[in-house]
Amino acid sequence: MAFLAFPAGVHADTQEQEIEKMLSKLDKQLQRESEFQIAKELRIHQCRTKLLKATTPEAQYMARRELYQEYFVFESDSALHLLQLNQQLATRLGRRDWVNQCEIEKSFIYTATGMLTKAEASLDQVETQILDTATLINYYEQRSFLYSHRVQYEGAKDGDWNNRYQVLKVSYRDSIAAIQPTGHPLYLWNAGWLAHDLSKGIDEMIPKLREVVDASALTTREDAQMAYILARLYEKKGDEYHKIYYLVQSAMADIRICNREIASLIDLMIHLFRRGDIDHAYLYSSYCFKQAQLYKNRIRILDMMLVMDKIYHSYQERNDAQQQRLTLYSVVLGICTLVLLVTLYYVIWLVRRLIKRRRQLKESNVQLTEHVQELSKTRKRLTEAHNQLTSQNVQLKEAVEQLKALKQKQEETLLQLQESNYVKEEYIGYVFAICSNYIEKINSYRKMVNRKITAGQLTELKQLTDTPSSIQSELKEFYHYFDSIFLNVYPNFISDFNALLRPEEQIAPREGELLNTDLRIYALVRLGINDSVKIAEFLHCSPQTVYNNRLKIRNKAIVPKEDFAKIVASLGKYEEGKL
Repeated sequence: MAFLAFPAGVHADTQEQEIEKMLSKLDKQLQRESEFQIAKELRIHQCRTKLLKATTPEAQYMARRELYQEYFVFESDSALHLLQLNQQLATRLGRRDWVNQCEIEKSFIYTATGMLTKAEASLDQVETQILDTATLINYYEQRSFLYSHRVQYEGAKDGDWNNRYQVLKVSYRDSIAAIQPTGHPLYLWNAGWLAHDLSKGIDEMIPKLREVVDASALTTREDAQMAYILARLYEKKGDEYHKIYYLVQSAMADIRICNREIASLIDLMIHLFRRGDIDHAYLYSSYCFKQAQLYKNRIRILDMMLVMDKIYHSYQERNDAQQQRLTLYSVVLGICTLVLLVTLYYVIWLVRRLIKRRRQLKESNVQLTEHVQELSKTRKRLTEAHNQLTSQNVQLKEAVEQLKALKQKQEETLLQLQESNYVKEEYIGYVFAICSNYIEKINSYRKMVNRKITAGQLTELKQLTDTPSSIQSELKEFYHYFDSIFLNVYPNFISDFNALLRPEEQIAPREGELLNTDLRIYALVRLGINDSVKIAEFLHCSPQTVYNNRLKIRNKAIVPKEDFAKIVASLGKYEEGKL
């Protein structure tokens, strides 16, 4: 029976060691709190600068939304203030969709800070009949978020279907599942909560969530949410090790992004307290209490005070027990010291006897010592020679590696220079040709105007300058030149660009066109012109038209919207074999 129990015991010890390593890594993450805070404040400063530069109401609204994304789980008062300013702006502009969006996001702040009545009032003001799918999903999510807090503050147990808020919470989760596409970033998050609340399909959800969480960098709030629900599903299965593992992963992600609406670390703290790990529970409770104060979460502050009081009493009881053990150890140490003194006296007596015998052996050892010294010198010389050879070998290897690295770097630099020169040569040739063509047209136009003035045909000249058809013709020809030049330098741009869009949203120019307006906008983005105002000047249209077209295209993308412009800017890179 002992041999059969041995593997299970070893496995348990290994898991405990892994848990200690994970907690140690989390402790180091907490020590870097100030570093993460500085990075957060830098991002906030950048968003504020962008807001100050916004000139149009639409740009101000979007800049405040970007700043709100930095504040909403970091500083509740600032986040709420930004939402109120945006809501006032949306009301003046008559944008009911923006007003609804602000009300939904206000409900999150109210719920997170414990003002549940205000949160429900905000959600009741939302006009659900005009919401698009994405906003409706967010509305359902906030409803479920609100009712989950209602369940928590009423003290209802998990899975208590007699509680109406529990029923409403799961009902709204189910509504999300009915309209949420599988490609949505929080699709698995919602499906995981449904499996958790209904205690159904947990075994199918865990592998899907693990695949996403294990592959993530744990640097976003979505990463923290995915790891948290995975920990809760393992809790349902009674798997303590994986529950702690993914709670730690979620907490580390929350700490990195300065999320003060932190649930994973609180759950981890309570679980560790129940396991008897008072030190970690005390450390994490102090951090969570400070975050709740900074976020001004009134309900959580009260809950944390109750938990911290229990942890403090347990901490004090453990210290008292340690003090009692220390007193006992002091008495035992005194007795041991007395025994040691007696033993020391006996040892001194033995040492004196040994000294007499060693004197007799000393003479016989002298000759042996001389031989040993000679051997030691010889060995030392051999060792020095070996060390020199080893050192030279290491230096030779390092030199070879440096030469290889230098050669590779030179090849990469040459490749980049060749690509740059190729593109420059293409552009210079085309630009010179266009300039020459337009100089010739201007000269011909000058001669024609001169002839009509000389002939006194001023009326015909005025009619000629009043019509914009020539300008439109020149613009059409200019765009044709631009399309030809661009596609000559980046011949695969259209196919590469369409590869970033959903199949049903592919863009194809009409017959007789090389590029259409949408493709020209992103062709300019590929050339490094990312400012919508400059693009609008180039295309002779309004900045709002450019902004709307870019937003429409990003909504068709299969890649993350925030990375779309960067990915387009990297399209059409030349490969080495094409240079």
